[in-house]
Amino acid sequence: MLVGDISTNNARRYPDKPAVVESGRTHTWGDVDERARRLANHMHATGLRKGDRVIVIARNCIEWPEITFAFAKAGLVTVPVNIRLAPDELAHVRDDSGAVAAVVHTDQVERFGSELGDLKALLEIGGSTMGADYETALRAADDSDPTPESLRPDDIQFILYTSGTTGRSKGVINTHRGMLAQAVDTSLVTEANRSDVFLATTPFFTAGGMVRTLSWTYLGQTMVIHKRFDPQAVIDEIERSGVTFTTFIPTMLQRTLRILEEGPARDMSSLRRISYGSAPVPPGLAKKAMDLLGCDLQQRYGLTECGGQATILTPQDHRDMVDGKTSILTSCGQETPMCSIRIVDADGNDLPTGEVGEIVIVSEANAVGYWKRPDQTKQSFRPSGLWSGDLGFLDAERYLHITGRKTDMIISGGFNVYPAEIERVIGHHPAIEMVAVVGIPDPEWGETPIAVVVPKGDVDEDAVTAELTALCRAELAGYKQPRRFEFRTELPLGPAGKILKRVIADSLVPAPEKVAASQVSS
Repeated sequence: MLVGDISTNNARRYPDKPAVVESGRTHTWGDVDERARRLANHMHATGLRKGDRVIVIARNCIEWPEITFAFAKAGLVTVPVNIRLAPDELAHVRDDSGAVAAVVHTDQVERFGSELGDLKALLEIGGSTMGADYETALRAADDSDPTPESLRPDDIQFILYTSGTTGRSKGVINTHRGMLAQAVDTSLVTEANRSDVFLATTPFFTAGGMVRTLSWTYLGQTMVIHKRFDPQAVIDEIERSGVTFTTFIPTMLQRTLRILEEGPARDMSSLRRISYGSAPVPPGLAKKAMDLLGCDLQQRYGLTECGGQATILTPQDHRDMVDGKTSILTSCGQETPMCSIRIVDADGNDLPTGEVGEIVIVSEANAVGYWKRPDQTKQSFRPSGLWSGDLGFLDAERYLHITGRKTDMIISGGFNVYPAEIERVIGHHPAIEMVAVVGIPDPEWGETPIAVVVPKGDVDEDAVTAELTALCRAELAGYKQPRRFEFRTELPLGPAGKILKRVIADSLVPAPEKVAASQVSS
């Protein structure tokens, strides 16, 4: 099976069933598959061939799923672009991937158009200010099967560029086989069924967005698409469309619950589960969500290099946590059915239960390497599995606990300090909504941890600082104590909702110290 077969199979089984809905428009499964075939044939007609890379620059829209299926059918390689990039960063993705064509939403032309002029083919969704009109191209194209006879499951389906700790972003290579394995694995752990109605509010251009496109359509489900997250619109949509499943980050969940608490009663009875990632949900918030929404919660852990998901903290785990099972409060769950996890030392030896080491992921959903980066590929993608760069440990029940990124680890006075440990303690304080701990250069200790917190509303910062200091002293070793607490109204977030710790760290380090630190590292 190939990724493009998803829409083919669903069009055969459920031709008149709504497949995607957005801003009052509905495409049935018959529509989606026909439009995907036409788009694929249009790209072939412009001279593109199997293996050519095509960048996609678009916010959430009804066209995203059909673009994914079209390029998969054509044997083209999708290269999603984060619309928050600077034009120079887009140029890097274009040049590094060797993209020869693009699909761009008309509202992104002003920002990125100057970087797209030399491509072989350019389609514009919603306009024709620079490229050929998307809808006109589809109407004129042939609707026959565009799949090359030579297309195989191990061919590349998409390349997703992910930021590194330094330098330019690198492309992660995902195959048809790997992404279909992830779609099956995700369907299993979410207990998906073809009657599900999914609500998509987070970006399609992320790893989670690409997985969602396949796993939320794999069984012939219906996907409702919002251009952006708006908590009031989410509540309205759940009630109006009978949404059964959606995905949030914890801050999105908090904003939604706040409206439900303060507003009139709403019918959320269709919602069966919310999936979330990027940070743990405290037991109090989990209980409030289950009470107000009447649904289950699940947490996931994964990364672009493993296809998006490797563990699951199940609804039952959340109920156990609310009922007082403290051992899983810092966990992101157990391995998914098609994945196995090891914790290893620097030489690849398995570490005993409870000992921190690098997380190695073995899964058919793993990516196969970094685009044009053989040395980095060899380092991360090994015969023993994907060396994730994340640090953590497995407890006696094989629940995975993340302690941080290898690159996030703070070395203070010769001791390893894992930010997640400090964040867990601070996050339990009732006045704190979000927290990020980063290391900054220190002349005496090498590095020292700084805690940056977002409080819940107006607080007495001096009083909360005193309470947090006492809390950390009571629950953490001396070398793990934050040097200070910084209060912010918000934290910088990436498109997938992850806290951008590099941005925070840079904001805390004065310019002379940055120069000194770079000189030392070089």
